[in-house]
Amino acid sequence: MSGSQTIGLALGSGGARGFAHAGVLQALEEAGIRPQLVAGTSMGAIVGGLYAQDPDPDKVWRRLEAYVENEDFASYWAPFVPRDGDEASDPQSRLSGIHDFMQRKMIAVKTVTQAFQQDESRLRGPLAKLFGPVGFEELTIPFAAVALDLISGDKVVYTSGPVINGIYASSAIPSIFPPVTTDGRMICDGGGPFRVPVEACRDLGADFVIAVDIPAYEETSFSTGLDMILRSNTIARQRLNKYVCDQADFVIRPAVTEFHWADFSAGEACRARGYEAGREMAEELKKLLNWRRSFPYKMKMAAKRALRMNI
Repeated sequence: MSGSQTIGLALGSGGARGFAHAGVLQALEEAGIRPQLVAGTSMGAIVGGLYAQDPDPDKVWRRLEAYVENEDFASYWAPFVPRDGDEASDPQSRLSGIHDFMQRKMIAVKTVTQAFQQDESRLRGPLAKLFGPVGFEELTIPFAAVALDLISGDKVVYTSGPVINGIYASSAIPSIFPPVTTDGRMICDGGGPFRVPVEACRDLGADFVIAVDIPAYEETSFSTGLDMILRSNTIARQRLNKYVCDQADFVIRPAVTEFHWADFSAGEACRARGYEAGREMAEELKKLLNWRRSFPYKMKMAAKRALRMNI
């Protein structure tokens, strides 16, 4: 369903919660809504890149599952995820909790003493296996990966060259993975100021932008001053993101706030929430697309009536 409109999809960042994008893609496919181009930031860039390479939601999901099934991948992110009360009371979980606590302490120390914690290969390697040596020009539909230049604060949009270069830059979380340094720039994950890449989607040529905004994990307890600072920064980003999403033609927000950004074990649950959100809003979206498709005709008829009245 597109008519004369070019439908673009802007997929936002969100870590593991971004698996909801796969569910939204499935719901749109079932509704007969097929975007002709896509832009993504961070996890949105990973999912968007997969979709641009092969616009089949089922295949996108299978490839995503394979991406995070690697044991080394999952074990690295586990210490970032808070444990709930039931887990904390279990003896085995307490032992794991001690291990995770020590890892979190090491992460905290590295964050304030090192520029980044992991080698570039820790992220680039899995991305290379996921996408292969494909270039942007070889993708089935146009795609843009959005990142941030830490020096200038400008948006960096990748639309040419090897796909994994753009997706790595868009996904390189500051302090976790090394930024891309080139031409006096330090390029990293764009999820702060460019969380949902609506503008990049329009620049690709979209007349109608469907934004998929992944809400932030809602922190409810703060044990340190750093926790409070991070929460304050999250609120500031949310306010900026609301303004950005207001520029889209349609916004889908999956209900994934209960899931932590690093909890990749919740991928299937996040996908299900994305599917639910897409299904719930599909009829409203189709009505708006139909109205917009007929809008130029209605404008022409109104102009003709106005001319006749002036004669």
